[in-house]
Amino acid sequence: MKFLHQPFTAKAKERIVVDFDKPTKVLLIHTSQFAKYKGGRTYQYHGGHAETSPTEFTVPFDGVWHAIIEKGTYHNPLNVSGKAKLIKPRYSTLNGAEQNETHQKIEEYDDTLE
Repeated sequence: MKFLHQPFTAKAKERIVVDFDKPTKVLLIHTSQFAKYKGGRTYQYHGGHAETSPTEFTVPFDGVWHAIIEKGTYHNPLNVSGKAKLIKPRYSTLNGAEQNETHQKIEEYDDTLE
């Protein structure tokens, strides 16, 4: 079996987006399952046959994940090209870090002059 693959070190809730030019099987496999996949054994994966590009996956937990684009089967190869990229979440803060809700409401005051 021929395939394209790109490993990513990703955290939970980050997204991996896979672009491809023909309908094919697109998978996201954790590194603990990747050797099983390459060896033709039973493995766990996310994804499956995809007709339209791009396909987007949300990483379920931290670790090394492999985005895979299959290039058909041994007897029916496909000339497929593609790429994958990791998209980290964007936070609505100035420094890009997630903020804790530790602030407390202050008492309102009257700032008019008498």
